[in-house]
Amino acid sequence: MKKTALFLILIIAVIITNADFVMAQSCPMCKESMTNAGQRLSEGFYNSIIALVFLPASLVGGLSVFVIRANYLKKNPDSKLSTIGMVREYLKARKNRDSQ
Repeated sequence: MKKTALFLILIIAVIITNADFVMAQSCPMCKESMTNAGQRLSEGFYNSIIALVFLPASLVGGLSVFVIRANYLKKNPDSKLSTIGMVREYLKARKNRDSQ
């Protein structure tokens, strides 16, 4: 757990130190085309940005729940819990394991 936290802190530090470089790569032509083209194109850009942000997060989250459920059912084949119940039990077990 400590190695994972240290790795995440290192990744965040690298992102923060390179933030000015990332921010400088925006396209000035996108702004011009959005203001000149009107409301419909602006809404299209907005919807595509929302999709680019939330689609990967929902896919990773859904895949994680699927893996947790499959792993829980492998260990407890006679379980009558719902998927959310399985995730809760997994998180409780992990919390207890980490606190010991």
